[in-house]
Amino acid sequence: MTVVPTPPDPLDEQRHAAQAQLERAVGEGRLTLDEFTDRVERVWAADGAAELARTVADLPVPVVGQRPAAARSTLVTVLGDIRRRGRWALRPRTTAVLLVGDLDIDLRGALIGDHDEITIDVYSILGDAEVVVPEGVEVELVGFSLLGDRRVELAAVPRLPGTPVVRIRMFALIGDARIRSAD
Repeated sequence: MTVVPTPPDPLDEQRHAAQAQLERAVGEGRLTLDEFTDRVERVWAADGAAELARTVADLPVPVVGQRPAAARSTLVTVLGDIRRRGRWALRPRTTAVLLVGDLDIDLRGALIGDHDEITIDVYSILGDAEVVVPEGVEVELVGFSLLGDRRVELAAVPRLPGTPVVRIRMFALIGDARIRSAD
């Protein structure tokens, strides 16, 4: 029996090219992580070239002469909470230090730059940490809590190509960690 190879689908080549455009856009900060995951899903669900072209037609233009962002950021609170939502720049390495207070980070609107991996270190004496990610983003939770729960509640969907792995390292005396996918 002779197996005849199936010719490559031209639409698949266009899908790969569209995804590469989206990866560049999210890496340059022109798309948030949530916008990126939504568009990548539409790219791979597209039935035709016209539908595929619409997913990348309205990409924001690159900013010329943009300075490179710092590789680290540090968030500190003594008595209070830290909350990051909406459109904000997430560095490849973020450290949060909580004496008494909670950390609430929503990565759906975060601009992630061109990073394959994001690390968020949380050091807490008394406080909880909650991180929300778009569906299709892989998350790892490691660390230690003397008194506290750890929950990872991610949607049962495969990792979207081009999304970074988010590593959360939480070290707490008293505090919970909850990582969840967007509702």
